Amino acid sequence: MSINFPTKTGTIFILRGLPGIGKTTLAEVIRLIHKDTQVLSSDDFFYDPVTKTHSFDKERIQEAHKWNFDRYKKAIEMKTPVIIVDNSNVKKFHYHHYLDYGQRHDYLVSVVLIPHNDTFDRELTERNTHGVSRDTIRRMRKEFEFDIG
Repeated sequence: MSINFPTKTGTIFILRGLPGIGKTTLAEVIRLIHKDTQVLSSDDFFYDPVTKTHSFDKERIQEAHKWNFDRYKKAIEMKTPVIIVDNSNVKKFHYHHYLDYGQRHDYLVSVVLIPHNDTFDRELTERNTHGVSRDTIRRMRKEFEFDIG
């Protein structure tokens, strides 16, 4: 099954939510529906394909985000039909450049917020696949900007 999204170039989904809330699961569901989907996550920067493990280094987080945005620009240049940005995007400035760049290149861009109000930090800590601590999730929850305007 394939869904054609209404736009000249393609569709971009910018996912927002705390670690463990289901962003990657949603991205995989979209990929199942539309085969020509590229999922881009800054977490992939820390992935070692040989050991199949993530080694997060907070000293390199800015480098990881730049690397992911460069991949995003390349996907747009290649006119990828569906692009998913799978990052936490806690604050507007974390994703605004993705939104702006995608719109300027004639993509339909949707910011998708996955709510976390009814999910406890303990559960998110257990569910996230990158070992994000409960303290970090608690801090991210406090800093989360719900206004996307």
